[in-house]
Amino acid sequence: MATQPTRSINRKLNDVEEKLKVLISTKQQLMWKVNELQRENNELRTANAALTEEVRELRKKHISLQKDFNKSKNFAKIVTNKLTPTGGLSELKESVERYIEEIDKCIEMLEETL
Repeated sequence: MATQPTRSINRKLNDVEEKLKVLISTKQQLMWKVNELQRENNELRTANAALTEEVRELRKKHISLQKDFNKSKNFAKIVTNKLTPTGGLSELKESVERYIEEIDKCIEMLEETL
């Protein structure tokens, strides 16, 4: 009769041992998942910081472009005011053509140096 309680105790110990193995395996899987999520979180934080910096730079560039655009409006007003009543548009056209020719020469020289 003493063997039956021993068998019952051994069966219960085996059950506890199996449950412990399952718990240990589950714990290891969860630790792997936590490490993976922490790595992903770090990558996302880095990407977020890079995007935040990019947004900051784009805002600066946008402000600069707005200022330049406002300057170009003023430039158009200055050019209009500088036109002489007699020469007018033909004078402006000649000036622009000269500038274009100079720019083309500069581009050619740059291409030759490359």
